[in-house]
Amino acid sequence: MTDRQKRLAWAAVLVAAATASSRIVGLVREMLTGYYYGTTGDISTWTSVAVFPNLIRSLLADAAISAAFVPVFTQMLVKGERERADKLASALLTLIAIVIGALVLVLVGAAPLMIKLIYPRMAASQSLFDLAVTMTRIVMPTVLLLCTAGVVIGILYSFERFTMPAVISIVWNVVIIGFLVFLAPRWGIHALVWGTVAGTVAELGLLLIPMRGLGYRYRFTLDFKDPYLRRTLWLMFPVTITLGILNFNSLIDTVFAWFVNPHAASQIYYAFRVYQLPQGVFAIAIGTVLFPSMSRFAATGDLVSFRDTLAKGTRQIFFVTIPFATWFIVMPDAFIRLVYQHGVFHGSSTVAVSGALLFFSIGMAFANGNIIMNRGFQSLQKPWLPLWVSLINLALNALLDLFLYKPMGVNGITLGTSIVDAWNFIALVYLMRRHVSELGGRAIYTAIGKMAVCAAALGAVSWLIWWGLRGHAQGLVSEFLVVGFMVLAGGATYVAAARLLHLEELDLLRTLLRRRRGGPPPTDAPQQADLRRADGDMALEDGE
Repeated sequence: MTDRQKRLAWAAVLVAAATASSRIVGLVREMLTGYYYGTTGDISTWTSVAVFPNLIRSLLADAAISAAFVPVFTQMLVKGERERADKLASALLTLIAIVIGALVLVLVGAAPLMIKLIYPRMAASQSLFDLAVTMTRIVMPTVLLLCTAGVVIGILYSFERFTMPAVISIVWNVVIIGFLVFLAPRWGIHALVWGTVAGTVAELGLLLIPMRGLGYRYRFTLDFKDPYLRRTLWLMFPVTITLGILNFNSLIDTVFAWFVNPHAASQIYYAFRVYQLPQGVFAIAIGTVLFPSMSRFAATGDLVSFRDTLAKGTRQIFFVTIPFATWFIVMPDAFIRLVYQHGVFHGSSTVAVSGALLFFSIGMAFANGNIIMNRGFQSLQKPWLPLWVSLINLALNALLDLFLYKPMGVNGITLGTSIVDAWNFIALVYLMRRHVSELGGRAIYTAIGKMAVCAAALGAVSWLIWWGLRGHAQGLVSEFLVVGFMVLAGGATYVAAARLLHLEELDLLRTLLRRRRGGPPPTDAPQQADLRRADGDMALEDGE
């Protein structure tokens, strides 16, 4: 094994640990959020307002910038053009400061009109309307910080520096937790709003630390004649539209939620936070580590290695996602009770949020698979293809929300999301096969079939344990012990079944255990080694 392989392997383990820690701390943050705010109108207003900066962040910040910037920047580094690469980064930062800064000023001034147009049901309440306008004006400037962080992360990823982008989200969560614990009793919902702003400032500050070690220095420059800058902006355009459509889906869901009841937006928010846990630890992690590798394969024309990496990565994501999807479908109330049912978050809220989580989870494996498929198209510098799929998604999501929110309420909205995720994955796989000929479909279908058998065993064991012991879970500690025992027993069953069925994806768990014990690293090819380890992404949206 080369030094580079060893460095990537160790970095992947460190980042996976940091990402998992961030998710755990994030759950503590969500427990406190539920404890102090429940599913009241204040928290629904905040979750609705937070859609605005999150939408712009997704359009122009970490994902869009890194998707377009990393392949171009990496290509320049491979060619030995470090000075021109640094110039590209500086030009992009300058452009962000000018364009995003102006956009933020406009949106801050237009906040009242924006709330009235997008959330008419919210605007009908003067108190909620005033609160929404104030929140929007407080949090909107973070967009500029997030877009700047997107470029910094792209540089770090190109140099295969994955650790800090995972670590910063821990700090983000800790800062918000501090604001909630010390200020929520006096500031109310504003403690969460200002904590989000302070956490974002801390994130960007931490990201600048490893940048110094790379020898990069910012220079004010903006040359639209630079072919690399023009190439980056051209690649950003379809990615931006694609991600914008995906996040407009979230906005559409939130708009329809206000037509259900004033609490529905917060119910979707709480369910999504739990649903997103395995995505952050595994799916985004695997996709993050593989992205630079797939970009290199695409840049050198090695489509065989590219195809093999993408196919195995897809199978690995399904393997680590399916257990969580099973738990959340079979016994969602177990997790919602443990995380949220404290303080002003009551049993009726648990019932509503559990239903939302169940229907979210039906499409979880497909949603996570979409992450690596999108990374594949971005590596090939063909981001236009997912764009056409996303356009269909936008219309499909709106239609599903329209037809499902009345008969099913919040559950209908989250079910619509799952259906869209499944359609998106199937369409992306079809388009990818047209460009790389074969994607190992038979191996993927066979593996997923075996995973389904393992999941059935996991679900049966977990449900029996939860059904038998839930009556004894009357406090936080006892609930934690019961759910923990259920997860351990179910997880052990899943692993045992995977071993009996000779699932190759079980190698990921064995590899991670060997690395944590200080055992020898595996001797796979570089990108195969990358595939079998979890890494982390920063996911600035919620510090995830």
